[in-house]
Amino acid sequence: MRLSTSARLTLANSSLLALSFSALLLLVIWLADRFMVSHVQESVAAELHIMQAELQVDGVRGVTALINRRMANLTLNHDRLYRFEDAQGLKLAGNVESWPVTSVAQEQSFKLPSRKYPGETEVVLQWSRLLDGSRLLVGFDEIEVASVRGDIRRAALWSLGAMLLISLTAGFLLTRAALKPVEAIRAAAQRILEGDLHHRIPARPDGDEFDRLGVTLNSMLDRINGLIASVRGATDNIAHDLRSPLTRHRSRLEAALSNPPSAEELQPWVEKHLADLDQVLATFQSLLRIASVESGLLRQEFSPCDVAALVQDAADYIEPLTDQKQQRLQLSVEPGPLLNGHRHLLFQLLINLLDNAVKFSPPHTAIRVAARVTEGHWQLSITDAGPGIEPAQRERVFERLYRLDASRHTPGLGLGLSLVKAIVTLHAGHIELQDSTPGTRVVVTLPV
Repeated sequence: MRLSTSARLTLANSSLLALSFSALLLLVIWLADRFMVSHVQESVAAELHIMQAELQVDGVRGVTALINRRMANLTLNHDRLYRFEDAQGLKLAGNVESWPVTSVAQEQSFKLPSRKYPGETEVVLQWSRLLDGSRLLVGFDEIEVASVRGDIRRAALWSLGAMLLISLTAGFLLTRAALKPVEAIRAAAQRILEGDLHHRIPARPDGDEFDRLGVTLNSMLDRINGLIASVRGATDNIAHDLRSPLTRHRSRLEAALSNPPSAEELQPWVEKHLADLDQVLATFQSLLRIASVESGLLRQEFSPCDVAALVQDAADYIEPLTDQKQQRLQLSVEPGPLLNGHRHLLFQLLINLLDNAVKFSPPHTAIRVAARVTEGHWQLSITDAGPGIEPAQRERVFERLYRLDASRHTPGLGLGLSLVKAIVTLHAGHIELQDSTPGTRVVVTLPV
């Protein structure tokens, strides 16, 4: 059975703590062991020096008496070794019958198995040769070291067990609290999956990483809802705007079955049908183009673009139309840095805006085009002298197939500004419609 994320995190944290705690305990045990062994060695060295000092004060008789007193006062738990022998190797005092075989230099520590606690502990010994040729051997056992070592190990095991219990409990509670926002996100996603598209993930704008994730996901859901509403609106508009040409086309075909057109009427009759079909095809092509732009995939085709040159090219392209309506095209273009964008789409944006300005501006008026860099952004503005757009309609003109009443009798599909808005969004820009008194001023801001 696969463990939950909370359980895996808890076990991982507890394992890490256990490894760290075990390493610390081993270090403490090693340091304590070294300290205690060093203390025993120092005690043996001190005892040996005391014996040497006693020899200088009271001679052989004093050392012998001191060793006898030490042996008489031995406790039941301790094992101490003494041997004092003359220059010929004859034992004068002590409880060691024969000198141990060792190659250790005098006053250097060495160890032998304990006689009182065989297999459990050892005896630390040192020896020294005196001025008269005699030798002195002193040894203390490590029973206290072994006892303390055992106490430390038992305490370490109990501490490790308590630490594991505490870490597992605290880790589970902390991990569960830390993953609680994830559960909230999952529950919200489940509600949205079940059809509640207006539900949102609870998140604080100034919260932690999970709150920021929630804010991002909520923004994504708002964007998805906007796209769904846009698709629904586009479907309604298609049903409304395309019903008429298709209905007319079907009626004419039905009429032609009962009353076929004459040879003289055939060509105009076919041309009317082709015009209706061309309008339908053009509408679908434009809608597909907008959908392609809104998908964001065209960002892969971005490249450095000279905005000033693009504006000049668009003006040259639209100039024949302004000449036909006897309009003046006034350019105010300042050079600036290159813009990372889609050159063809930016050119299409300018053409659509200029075409609208020419279409709705009366003859003998001026169309002003400006391009300059302001605070790290390219600002493009196109000002016409047309009838203008009511403030309440300025957002709706960017909807697909939406057309103002004043433009119902002019050629067009109602998709030009929708494509413009999609191109601006693709470039992370902003578009705004303003009054020009008279006319409309379109301002497009694109980040450099």
